[in-house]
Amino acid sequence: MKQALDDICKSISKEKSGVVSGYLNELIQAGFVSRDATWNLSNARPSSLVHFRLGDNCLRFYLKYIEPKLERIRLGLFQGQSLATLPGWDTLMGLQIENLVVSNRPLLYPLLRLDPAEILTDGPFFQRKTQRQLGCQIDYLIQTRQNSLYVCEIKVSRKSIGVSVINEVDEKIKRMSLPKHFSVRPVLIHVGELSNEITERGFFSHIIDFSSLMV
Repeated sequence: MKQALDDICKSISKEKSGVVSGYLNELIQAGFVSRDATWNLSNARPSSLVHFRLGDNCLRFYLKYIEPKLERIRLGLFQGQSLATLPGWDTLMGLQIENLVVSNRPLLYPLLRLDPAEILTDGPFFQRKTQRQLGCQIDYLIQTRQNSLYVCEIKVSRKSIGVSVINEVDEKIKRMSLPKHFSVRPVLIHVGELSNEITERGFFSHIIDFSSLMV
């Protein structure tokens, strides 16, 4: 879950202040929280739009999955059940893998045949909705010196990942306010099986099985 500073202050019933910003900076330095700043595609300069996310997967797992069920766990109501069969497991694992991908992005560069020196900037990307543009959020975006954008979609599923992912990514690309003379290369980073039709369509320039990098 990514949140702007205003949303964080609202959720904890605190006024936006330097005190809250100071706490966030301490959490960032400790490695518990990550700060994602989007950027202007035309010049690759950081934007004032910033989202914060739980960057520590152990903490995220506890807060999102264990703590809400803590009393039932203490009562032994989940004995004999696999964690993977409990409600919300797939959604949580999707967020966990997304964190792993973004935190280990250098592993992707050689698979995308990218020299790190060619990369201007990369990271989670988000575009705010205005009167002139639609809103969109990209799991992971790479912008190169050659004006190429690698739009990376991260998918995790225990079932076969179907061709609907193509429409999802295509819609995100259409929503992006792209400067002239930019090329877009859709990339699918997945954990789980893919339907044969995804590769047959040839929509993605690269398809990366992230589970092969976790061995």
